[in-house]
Amino acid sequence: MKNKFTSLKPFRKLKANSLAAGASGIVWPIFRFILLLGLSYVIISPFLQKISMMFMSPSDLRNPTVWMIPQSPTLDNIIRVFRYGGYGEAFINSLIISTLCAVLQTFVCCMVGYGFAKFKFKGSGILFAAVILTIVIPPQTLYLSLYTKFRYFDIFGILEALGIGSIRTVETIFPSTILSATALGLKNGLYIFVMRQFFKGVPNELNEAAWVDGCNPIMAYFRIMLPLAKSMLVSVFLLSFAWQWTDTFYSGLFNRSMTVLPMILTKVTAINSESIANGTLMSSVMQNTAVVMIIAPLFIFYLIFQRKMIEGIERSGIVG
Repeated sequence: MKNKFTSLKPFRKLKANSLAAGASGIVWPIFRFILLLGLSYVIISPFLQKISMMFMSPSDLRNPTVWMIPQSPTLDNIIRVFRYGGYGEAFINSLIISTLCAVLQTFVCCMVGYGFAKFKFKGSGILFAAVILTIVIPPQTLYLSLYTKFRYFDIFGILEALGIGSIRTVETIFPSTILSATALGLKNGLYIFVMRQFFKGVPNELNEAAWVDGCNPIMAYFRIMLPLAKSMLVSVFLLSFAWQWTDTFYSGLFNRSMTVLPMILTKVTAINSESIANGTLMSSVMQNTAVVMIIAPLFIFYLIFQRKMIEGIERSGIVG
């Protein structure tokens, strides 16, 4: 009898282990679901509140029982942002500047990243370290030097030697354009690093085969490498466009007289209405409405190009 019970011990142990495994298999998905649900609420809830305030009327703002869902929805807040904030003009200006800078940054950073990845030359390590420094050092530290350079713009003193004198380029799109075209613009160091990581993952045999077939390095770059980097180009373009779209540093430094989207926040915040007792609350509503209207185009762009963007990030070599 003793031997019989002893022989059943392995089966009982196996049954206990299976029950424990089954319990953990149920508890972990529930815990993961609750965790993701809580994180999603923390991230999405503020944005949903801003959207809700866009359509609230003055009576809803004064009513303490109204939360998230307006009782008397209205479009007056959106109309005020268009009328007093100059949203239409700011949208067009931001679209022109962001598109131009994004195109230049994508093209230039892709070429620079390709050079760092596929060509070994003296001083390449020092130059790439300088690229990394542009990521680490905040642009605010260069505020005065950047403004002075483009306020009295000259190329190595050539214009001064010709008697032309320096050129005032601030209050135009020239500074942002020239910085983007020379790989010194907003977040350009990050884009160069991303493109370098991508091209380092491309086999060198492709370049060598192209050279054997008679292609020079430039032809190999345009015919072989660029088609392979389509998803990365889309990712860099979208990142550059999004950062430039919401940029306040370069816009406030170079384009003070030009209305762009980040600047309408200061305009709409000052809007008060006599029909609302609390002007501070009205300013908050206008600011939330402007923020949603600024971010909405970026959200639409992301929905359209999200597949290409995610594919590019996965192939960049940074993830995994």
